[in-house]
Formats: sequence, C-alpha cells, structure tokens
Amino acid sequence: MKKYFKNRLEAINWIANNVENEGQFEVLREQLTYNFIYTNSFFIIRNDARMEVVWLKKSGP
Repeated sequence: MKKYFKNRLEAINWIANNVENEGQFEVLREQLTYNFIYTNSFFIIRNDARMEVVWLKKSGP
C-alpha cells in the first residue's frame, strides 16, 4: 500500500495511529524521511512483511 501525505506532521500522525509497536513506527518514519530526501514527496509504502526491526546479537567476546 502506497500512502501520500501533505506534510511530515500528517504523515507522522498517520504512522503513529496505524502501527502496532515502536519498531514499526521507526521503520516507517525512516522510510518517510528517505522518500522525502530522494523524491521531495511525503509518502510511505507499507508492507507488513518488511515492517520489523531485528537486533542481531554479536557472538563471541
């Protein structure tokens, strides 16, 4: 799903109201920023399969 917004505040409010956790919020917020930098448009592409943050624990000393 691709969703466009008039401005950053509208986008952040929509994201905050439509995610399940802080990790999803961060993923979409970063995507919003990246999209604006490269296209000068506020939009996100919401794909639930890619909306997770994974912390990888370094093994060894």
